[in-house]
Amino acid sequence: MAPIGFPQANLRRRKDNMAVAAASRPGTVRWPWRFWTRQLVWAAVDFVFPPRCAGCGRPGQRFCAACRSEVTPLRPPFCEGCGYPVRQAGLCRQCQSGAESLRSLAGVRSAAFFEGPLRQAIHQLKYQRDVILADSLAGLMSAAEPGSAPAGSLVVPVPLAPARLAARGYNQAGLLARTYADLRGLRIAPRGAVRVRQTESQVGLSARQRRLNVAGAFAAEVGIVAGERIVLVDDVCTTGATLDACAEALLAAGAAQVWGLTLARARLADLRADALLKPAGGGY
Repeated sequence: MAPIGFPQANLRRRKDNMAVAAASRPGTVRWPWRFWTRQLVWAAVDFVFPPRCAGCGRPGQRFCAACRSEVTPLRPPFCEGCGYPVRQAGLCRQCQSGAESLRSLAGVRSAAFFEGPLRQAIHQLKYQRDVILADSLAGLMSAAEPGSAPAGSLVVPVPLAPARLAARGYNQAGLLARTYADLRGLRIAPRGAVRVRQTESQVGLSARQRRLNVAGAFAAEVGIVAGERIVLVDDVCTTGATLDACAEALLAAGAAQVWGLTLARARLADLRADALLKPAGGGY
C-alpha cells in the first residue's frame, strides 16, 4: 500500500517503487535521541538567553504558536509531478505541457506555503545564523510530510556551493535534513550530493532560466547513494529546478529513486511576479 500522499509515480522516473517498504536493516531506524538531546541543550541556552519568535519577534519561543497558526499547509490532492496542490488528482497544467516538468524526481512534497511568518523564519534561519531555529522548522516539516518514507530511505540535503557554505558557515538544508532524519528515524548522508560549480542566485530567474542555471551543477557519491531510495531535502521549492538537477546527479550515481521534500513552497503567483524581474530566455 502506498504511503498517504505519495502517489504511484511514472515508472520511468524510478528503478524501484517508493510505495514498497525496504526490508529492515540494522541501523536503519533509530529513536530520535539526537533531536531530544539538542532540545535539552537549547532549553538550557534559552533559560540564559530567552529567545524571540522568528516570525513575529515575541519573546518566549523560537517559532510561537500564533505564528504556527498562520502557516498555510499544503493539502492534497497534489500534482503527481511537481507536488503543487491541484483540484483533482493528476498532473497540473505545467506538468501536462512537459515544458518545465520535473524529469528526475519521483515527486515533490512541501509542508506549507512560503509566506507570512514562515517566510520570515526561513529568512532568519538562512541569513541571521539562527541555526537553533532549524529544529523548530523541521518539526513542522516532519509533522506535515504527507507520508512516512519507507524503512531504509536515505536523507540527503541539497548542498551549497563551497564558497557560499564557507561564507554562511552552515547549510540550512543540511540542518533541516538532520532534524527530519532524526524525527523519522532515517539515515542521513550530509555529503551524499555536492555542488561542482557555483551558480547564480535563482531569484529573479524564469523557470527556464532556473533550469539552465543549475544544469550540471551537482554530483553525487556512488559509494553513498547507489541503490538507495533518497529523500532529498531543501528549505524552499519554487519551480523545483534545483531539486530536479540534484536528483539527476543522484540517479546518475546509482540511486534507485529520489523524492524531493521541502519545508516551504512558493505560490505560483509569487513565481510569476518573480520571473518579471529579469527577461525570459536570458543568455546561459
